[in-house]
Amino acid sequence: MNAMLPVNALPLEIILQKLVKAGAKMTGDTRALKAGDVMMAYPVGNQRQLTDNRSFIAEALNKGAAVVLYEPTGLTAELANICKDERCVAIDDLANKAGSIAAHWYGEPSQAMRVIGVTGTNGKTSVAQWVAEALNQKGQPAAIVGTLGAGLLADVVPTGFTTPDAPRLQSLLSEIKNKGATSVAMEVSSHALDQGRINGTYLDTVIVTNLSQDHLDYHGDMVEYADAKKKILALPGVQHVVINADDAFGQDCLKELGSSLLQENAPTVWAYATLPENLLALPCFANTKMNSRFRKVLASHIQATEHGMEFELIVDGNNAGYVKTKFIGNFNVSNALAVAATLLGGGMAVEQVKQAIEKLQPVKGRVELIEGKSSRAPLAVVDFAHTPDALEKVLKTLKPVADKRHGDLWCVFGCGGDRDVTKRPLMGGIAERYATHVMVTSDNPRSEDPQQIIAQILSGFTNASGALTNVDRATAILQVIRQAKPEDVVLVAGKGHEDTQEIAGKKTPFSDQMHLQLAMEGSAR
Repeated sequence: MNAMLPVNALPLEIILQKLVKAGAKMTGDTRALKAGDVMMAYPVGNQRQLTDNRSFIAEALNKGAAVVLYEPTGLTAELANICKDERCVAIDDLANKAGSIAAHWYGEPSQAMRVIGVTGTNGKTSVAQWVAEALNQKGQPAAIVGTLGAGLLADVVPTGFTTPDAPRLQSLLSEIKNKGATSVAMEVSSHALDQGRINGTYLDTVIVTNLSQDHLDYHGDMVEYADAKKKILALPGVQHVVINADDAFGQDCLKELGSSLLQENAPTVWAYATLPENLLALPCFANTKMNSRFRKVLASHIQATEHGMEFELIVDGNNAGYVKTKFIGNFNVSNALAVAATLLGGGMAVEQVKQAIEKLQPVKGRVELIEGKSSRAPLAVVDFAHTPDALEKVLKTLKPVADKRHGDLWCVFGCGGDRDVTKRPLMGGIAERYATHVMVTSDNPRSEDPQQIIAQILSGFTNASGALTNVDRATAILQVIRQAKPEDVVLVAGKGHEDTQEIAGKKTPFSDQMHLQLAMEGSAR
């Protein structure tokens, strides 16, 4: 075992070999723990949001845990007494070491696959899904870990997390490897980076899509949020770093990386953009010695077609020709460039990259078109946009579509409860600015009063009297579909792929797609 791992009386590896049978699981969740498993108990988070599963140590012992690894700092007297059980092993700084311990227990699964980590405020799910799809096209089984779930592409199981906790993540990677995956595209949240959830995972490639306001309920401010995201750039062993040069945060990351590119073990940096000036505005990469370490991927002559987006792909200044896609929106062109850079970094030829991108399908809940059977049904779109930046981008994408149809653009959305409250008026202002009609409704209010959330959203309007409101999301959708004309476009934003709604701490089945289908008597395209 790694020599840096802590010990009590004996090295941890010897303790585990002595007390734990082969095939046992490591977990931080007593609901998943079985007799003979290893429980990991430690606090994670910060002063704003802290979770501590050490309160479940007694339950883990009662359920027959073979060993409980626990963080000894800050134990209550009651917990300290419980941890006198001979099966309890104290591990200093366990939050940061859990991933490495679990990775070693499961045989370092990430080292047996090409693991691609994707972080950013928006686009993580689309990029991760598309990377896995593109790699899977080569006949090499690919998997994902992220918002939509985890597993091989044909067998994705929901986890409830963007990035699972450290022991669960290593268990998932082990399962994925054992099922034959040669690569895995993994969404990496800012929470995961801050809490060390991916420690012990070896990433071949990391992708940074963008940064805009989100999760300030956890991070406090944008500086702290950005610092958490930047941790992905400092992970050991990374071979390729793919960064959005159109984004201000991406530019900042590229400039920081520039000073280290001449080091012997520096990764290859791939900058992608839809605006050529953003690739030229990087003086730190002017040194010709860095040419092999700094690569550029550009989309030029971008245009919308009847079937998707079309653009010229330019790699390191060389025009590779037009790429015709099946998705809409300039932001999805940007996401496709991240995929292209990742594939090129893995050794795929440019022509193969083009073919792979042209085969990509829209991701569930990401600018997903819903088609109604009735001739009077509008064009309906479901999107996960739940941040100001994402909502603005999707509305800007759909406005020209509505104009071409000679119709209005409707926006149905709300904001989640128990999350960043400062983005609510911002999203209200954005919806008012870009949509013709706005319906403010509930998202996942959780423990908050839905009417209060709606009021906070409306505070961002210059004329709130022009907005429709309906606290019930199902009837809000129905109300808008009944009012919309056939030539209109209706965006239902915020929940995307989600199939539940959480109100007053209780989750009930809810699907935007299903309610649109019912309202339009149609089916998802």
